[in-house]
Formats: sequence, structure tokens, C-alpha cells
Amino acid sequence: MNTSLQEAMQIHDRAARALIAAAEAVGESRWSEPVAPGKWSAAQILEHLLATYDVVLRELAGGAGMSVRTPYWQQLLLRLAVAPRILRGRGFPREAPAPQELRPGEGVARQHGLALFEERVRQFESAATRASAGQRITHAYFGKASVPTGVLLCARHIEHHTSQFR
Repeated sequence: MNTSLQEAMQIHDRAARALIAAAEAVGESRWSEPVAPGKWSAAQILEHLLATYDVVLRELAGGAGMSVRTPYWQQLLLRLAVAPRILRGRGFPREAPAPQELRPGEGVARQHGLALFEERVRQFESAATRASAGQRITHAYFGKASVPTGVLLCARHIEHHTSQFR
């Protein structure tokens, strides 16, 4: 899938706005309750997304990115068999585990978490726009991707979690 940075940024922006609207619709009394049995709460989902942005922002600033957890042959297989489906907006595989470094704790308070999320979205979009042509964003299972592909993957990740709020 060959998406331009501008297209990926538009999809990311829509996904972020939809997540904020969905999160705001979660009642305060349900914020810290699991969205389904055995699942994270809205507070934990937001913490997970914030942790994801923190890692990606660190990488875009020249630091270490996400730790890759798959051998190269598996990355290739996942890029061919799974990534195109995700990038087209057809969802993440069910029960795909979050990398250890991105698993949430107790979650974040609603208003504070949403304010942080909006800030991270702005920081991410700014960093992605300033990124050099050869810069990469690392995914734990797919390996390194171009910035436009990384932005699109982040957007699809947000969409995935937005659907859990409903």
C-alpha cells in the first residue's frame, strides 16, 4: 500500500478525533471498568496509546524506537500477510498481544489522559511532518516502516482501540 504522508496524516487526524469523541462518550463511572470481560478499561486503552506515542516520538527525535520482537523472516511474512489488511483499515488480528513496553498499568484519569492524548497527537503530527525522507518508524512485529506507513499504522491502531469504546 503506497499512501502519501498527507493522506496518512488525514486518516490519522480523523482517527484521533474519533477516539476523543468515543472516549468522551464513556461515562465517568465506566472509565476504569474493563470494556469487556478480560479486556482493558478505557483508562488503560488511553494509557496504552499514550505509551505508543511516547515510543514513536522518541524514535522520530532520533532515539530508540520500539523493540522488534520477531525475526526478520517473520517480519517479512507479517508485512505480506497481515500489514496490508491493517493498513487498508480492515482491523488488527484478534487477540494480537501488545508489546510488553506498551502494556498499561492502572490507566489514566479521563480529562488528564484526553488532554495528554491531544498533545501527543499534535506532537506526533509535527514530528512526522518534519521527519527526513529516510527516517523510519519501528513496529514490534513488522519491523521498520517509512514515516507515511508508520503514520497510517498509528491511525489504524487508534481506530482499533476506538472500536473498543463502543
